Amino acid sequence: MMLEDPTNTAAPSQSKARFESTAQAYLELLSLRGIEYFFANAGTDFASIVDAFAFRQHRGDNFPRPITVPHETPLISMAHGYYMLTGKPQAAMVHVGVGTANGLGALMAAQKARVPILFSAGRTPLTESGSPASRNAYIHWGQEAFDQAGMLREYVKWDYELRMPSQLEAVVDRALVMSMAEPRGPVYLTFPREILAAQYEGVEFQKQHRFDLPTFYPDPQKLREAVNLLIGAESPLIITSSVGRSPAAVQALVDLADVAGVGVVCFNPEYMNFPLDHSCHLGFSPDELIADADVILVVDCDVPWYPNKIVPRETTKIILAGIDPYYSGYPIRGFPSDLTLQGEPALVLLEITRILRDHPDLKAGTITSRKNNFQEIHNHMLKRFEKKASTAAQDSPIDTAWVSHSVNRILGENTVVVNEYDNAMKQQINLLPGNYFCTPPAGFLGWAVGAALGAKLADREKTVIATVGDGSYMFSVPSACHFVSAAYQLPILIIVYNNQSWHAVKRATLGVHPDGWAARTNRFPLSDLEPTARYEKICEAFGGYGERVEHPGQIQPALNRALNAVQNEKRQALLNIICKHP
Repeated sequence: MMLEDPTNTAAPSQSKARFESTAQAYLELLSLRGIEYFFANAGTDFASIVDAFAFRQHRGDNFPRPITVPHETPLISMAHGYYMLTGKPQAAMVHVGVGTANGLGALMAAQKARVPILFSAGRTPLTESGSPASRNAYIHWGQEAFDQAGMLREYVKWDYELRMPSQLEAVVDRALVMSMAEPRGPVYLTFPREILAAQYEGVEFQKQHRFDLPTFYPDPQKLREAVNLLIGAESPLIITSSVGRSPAAVQALVDLADVAGVGVVCFNPEYMNFPLDHSCHLGFSPDELIADADVILVVDCDVPWYPNKIVPRETTKIILAGIDPYYSGYPIRGFPSDLTLQGEPALVLLEITRILRDHPDLKAGTITSRKNNFQEIHNHMLKRFEKKASTAAQDSPIDTAWVSHSVNRILGENTVVVNEYDNAMKQQINLLPGNYFCTPPAGFLGWAVGAALGAKLADREKTVIATVGDGSYMFSVPSACHFVSAAYQLPILIIVYNNQSWHAVKRATLGVHPDGWAARTNRFPLSDLEPTARYEKICEAFGGYGERVEHPGQIQPALNRALNAVQNEKRQALLNIICKHP
């Protein structure tokens, strides 16, 4: 088909396009919009989608490429992981309401992480007769929902049901622009089977959608106010959790710390936000620093401190900065703000630094004094991390700190870590911007392995490592993940920190009831995962390399063998590391 150039200011052509089905038209439109992969778990609602892919393969069309994922959790997580490395949203489609329900947890994770996904599902046929796509199976009555999107509406930015073929381009383009408009997030489309099967006759698609995404610039006057506060502060502090979603923002934060002499805390980091070897890196908890801070810049951070544990002084000035600094998607969030900078974090940080450089009140002696103080705190922090790891080097059962210390030795510039465990991976000096991703704040378990597969699909030259607990590994639907790894040649390394428990549940119980019955009897019902399984055998069943590690001295050789399987033999690997029972 000949398509109009969207840069042409003349009125677009109204020539007709014809496809055998709306499903064919949909895949063609996705291709024109740059969608590279179509992650799917098919059902009877997919009949026309399956036929449309067969038509495109017969015709030699390369995109979008269908990826069969046998469970919705890794399916959505793969789209999530692909976006993490590329910044490009992908298409994911599941089977009617039941598939939507299966994928809801992973969708919650994407929403809280501000990850755009074109998520869709078929609809049970609307008609009982009259069309080849009408109901013809027992389940077509029982599967119908009054409001299929109702179960997830809170977790998507926008949802819509395609009601007639002629709407297709407008609906898809609106879905894509809504997902990419800040704050980004998933959207949801539903497709009745009759609509997908219907012949498409309409105007030809534009080569590109005709929507422009805005850039969020912070208010210039408020930027100057923020600079004045930082200049006048004796003990300024920056707290962030997610500025590293943009590698450019990481460099901007480094520049600000260098110019202003401000310490940085990466609290509950979702990304690599600030280099651990930088002297202004003051660790991963603000608890010991907040009491002395007189100005706190909270940038791209949903929870800068725990109010039931510690709060800043009444006189401390709080600056909130980010695309959505008040986190409008959170039902309750009471962190105060004396000054609010709404804008893209990289731009906020760059502009603050630019104004600071030329500020007449910026005193080099003050900056040097701060940095010297930070250097002392920083060195103490690194020694504490090193001591904890080296002390655990001979512990048996294995201490998780020693596992992560060993993993640090195999991290290179070409390594991506997807972490879903409180395992000290955030403390690795070798982690680089854009190469570390941690659990989104939704609290959904089972995300990391699918996300790692999506990251590997996005860049096959990367070595991708997923670090997970045994509970998270089971939540990831391992058989589906290992199938995808084998079927699409996506060799990743999975490291299971197997402590035979849900440690977070035990920790929460002790926090709420420090002198309770669980603490007194050392019994934690509903928290233990014993007896443990030979998880490495699941990987082996799909042609991968698996190994069980029970002694600290075995870790480094096992990591080397697993890396060889992934990098040289091009097959997946799993290390089942038996860790200390908490």
